[in-house]
Amino acid sequence: MMKQLMNRKLSNETGASMTEYIIIVALVAIFLIGAVGLFGDKVKSLFSTSTTKLNAVQSKMNSR
Repeated sequence: MMKQLMNRKLSNETGASMTEYIIIVALVAIFLIGAVGLFGDKVKSLFSTSTTKLNAVQSKMNSR
């Protein structure tokens, strides 16, 4: 009888536990840190270029 209750309880477990969520969050964090390490300089350069171009356009608009 006790063994049947234990088997039923184990088979009824659904959903993720807190440990699984922590593992997922840790993997995502590791991925993001790696992506920033690989592409950080390129993204910074793109934003810098965009800012420069936007400032140039704004200066032309203000001079009219």
